[in-house]
Amino acid sequence: MHPEVLTEKGKALFPLLKNFSNFYLVGGTALALQIGHRLSVDFDLFCPDGIPKTLLSKAKKVFNDNTVGAAVNNPDELTVFIDEYKITFLRYPFSVLFNFVIYKGIKLLDLREIAVAKAYTIGRRGMYKDYIDLYFLISKENISINEIIKLSEKKYKDEFNSRLFLEQLIYLEDVEEAEILFFKKPVSRIEIKKFFIEQVKEVKL
Repeated sequence: MHPEVLTEKGKALFPLLKNFSNFYLVGGTALALQIGHRLSVDFDLFCPDGIPKTLLSKAKKVFNDNTVGAAVNNPDELTVFIDEYKITFLRYPFSVLFNFVIYKGIKLLDLREIAVAKAYTIGRRGMYKDYIDLYFLISKENISINEIIKLSEKKYKDEFNSRLFLEQLIYLEDVEEAEILFFKKPVSRIEIKKFFIEQVKEVKL
């Protein structure tokens, strides 16, 4: 694991996430902890059920901070900020395909499942960091686009459009570039697009 990808605040908050046992860690942070490719600045946690009305009060207790305020608080999402560190709890009704990776008592998504979630997000117009993450998953972790598509169709069924995903994967023109602090060799937008174009050529639908 790569705890160095967390900020100092993130390192302090991370162990407390085990108090939310119904949730599992996803996204760039779950990926960065496993492969150490970039800095992570927030936590995203999913669960299959609705957000309990008591979750905000529990968060205040767990983080020992009564000043914790909710930027979003509804049955599908609770987003809070702890000293400007964003933590999002989200209802995510899709089944989990693989066993969780357990780190310090906290459930993390398997790399293949992170790739699938990134594909789903990109198909619905993801952010620049989603492209970065998927680039590292495919180029460094040997997870193929064909495998990602197959697993995405299994997980999301009709909610996933493979052709739209492939179109979005190579169209980065309107994706706003964001500053990424890399822990591995940096990669540029041009490199990412060229890489994905070559990968898409190998896809068989």
